[in-house]
Amino acid sequence: MSDALDGAEAFSAHAIMRGVCPAPTRADPHPFEPFVQYVLARFPRSPRRDAPSADLNWDEALPELVGSACTTVYDLVQAPKSRAAAAARIAHTRVIHLRPLLAARVEALEAGPFLMDAIDDEPAVDSERAVLECVRLAQGIDVSLVGIGDRAAFDRLAGVAEFCLMHRVDGYLPFAVGARALLASTEGLGVWRPGAPPLPLIRRALEMGADILARQSRAREAATLRDTQGGSDPTDGDRAGIVRHQPARPKPVPAAPAPKAVPPAEPEAAPDPGLSLVVVPALTHLPQPSLMARDRGDSPRALCEPVAEKALPLVAAPDPATVAATLNATFPWAREVTEQYAGDLVGAPYAMLRPRILVGGMGGGKTSYARALLRAVGLPEVLYGAAGVMDGGTWSGTSRQWGSWRLSVPAQGILRHRLASLGVVVDEIDKGGPSRRWGRLDETLLPYLERASTARAILDPALEVPLDLSGISYVLTANRLDGLSGPLLDRAPPVAWPMPRREDVPVAAAAILDEIRRERGLDETWCPALDGNELDALTAWRGGSLRPLRRMVETVVASREHLARLMPN
Repeated sequence: MSDALDGAEAFSAHAIMRGVCPAPTRADPHPFEPFVQYVLARFPRSPRRDAPSADLNWDEALPELVGSACTTVYDLVQAPKSRAAAAARIAHTRVIHLRPLLAARVEALEAGPFLMDAIDDEPAVDSERAVLECVRLAQGIDVSLVGIGDRAAFDRLAGVAEFCLMHRVDGYLPFAVGARALLASTEGLGVWRPGAPPLPLIRRALEMGADILARQSRAREAATLRDTQGGSDPTDGDRAGIVRHQPARPKPVPAAPAPKAVPPAEPEAAPDPGLSLVVVPALTHLPQPSLMARDRGDSPRALCEPVAEKALPLVAAPDPATVAATLNATFPWAREVTEQYAGDLVGAPYAMLRPRILVGGMGGGKTSYARALLRAVGLPEVLYGAAGVMDGGTWSGTSRQWGSWRLSVPAQGILRHRLASLGVVVDEIDKGGPSRRWGRLDETLLPYLERASTARAILDPALEVPLDLSGISYVLTANRLDGLSGPLLDRAPPVAWPMPRREDVPVAAAAILDEIRRERGLDETWCPALDGNELDALTAWRGGSLRPLRRMVETVVASREHLARLMPN
């Protein structure tokens, strides 16, 4: 264990902060490359999760924590290029959940006794080594989060470097100086998108810190030379009017019990270690896939074996007040609807929403609201268009006896996001086919909506085993309730969706403009918010459907571009 731990030190966050290990650059495929290198060097094979071992210091919590880190890294490394962006998004979600668990374990270990001898012939926990294991993993995650532009993670690493400097450990000064210089800026650190290279903030901090220290050294040498020669600098007269201020002091860092201790975790990031669910049971009843089938993933077992018998994380329940405030800021006309969904989160063990049908007129923003709701709650979203669906099998999946076998829509979402909880928007449920010949969609949905019973054991026709889909939340939309089955209305009660009002023009137009920016890849600098005159031009909209308002906003944006072309260079 000691050799593996010491060998992985070359890829640790401390080696990167000291400049011993190269800092991430834009040549790296994703921001998690430093974490991948460290975990692969420390754990070439994933440890057993069912019992403590000497390799993990006999600590009972480390097998599960380390196993989660290894699963994250292995899935990221083995993902094909076509799924690189999705794999990076999943890795981001997983490390966000894992880091607070590591920090909490460090606090628990440091609060307890440090045992040196075995008791009753039971192996003693090497608490000091266990703390070091957790700290290195947490700091490796922070290095990856800095590559995403996470200011809090950058601040934590800067604090660690300053703590090491306080204890007279060499090599941390350039990073500490450069990191504090970057953090002192009020501008954002940058935006990372899944599938894009990392933001090279650590390398930039090292270069900036080295440059600042070099300039300070040259200034001291020049001052010493002037004092030695007894002369004055010929540029002193030019500097006479410069007001000299004391340099900004770096943010104080609270003392820690060890040089490599993880700073305390943020209050809002403390998910329950039990927030997980085994969705897919063992698949040993299916034929063993060939090597070619494994490479192509073209058999049910080959496709789903990576998640079989594994506890997938559940998204922690967010603060209901924060969710309500976020949605009310964008959909002020739907406050009563938001109150119902926010009420679902009060005391919820994890992020979960009761199934409801949003019923309202055309163009009222129901689908946009449903997707915004899932984002506010923190659930990955799956959008399923029900209009024109004549076969319920397109939702529930296809049997393995057919060559065109496929998983159910919720199971595909779980496999894609590697999470046990996600949100599914079933859009235009009232426009599905009415025939039962191939299964009506509104009737096929029924067992999926019973979280407490049938959703816990839904037989997947492709895998031929029951899946636990109780962690999935559903939001349905419809214009009318005519033709929908009574059992569906009983399981997903209708909620009247109010139409936007005339006084909601500023909010609705701002949301539409933001959507246009995302579609066209425009920054707010190049597509600023609507001014007073432009908002006055939208007063012809009297409320109701948002689609006419969108066409009006698009006309305003087009007029900006036209006027810009007419302006002289």
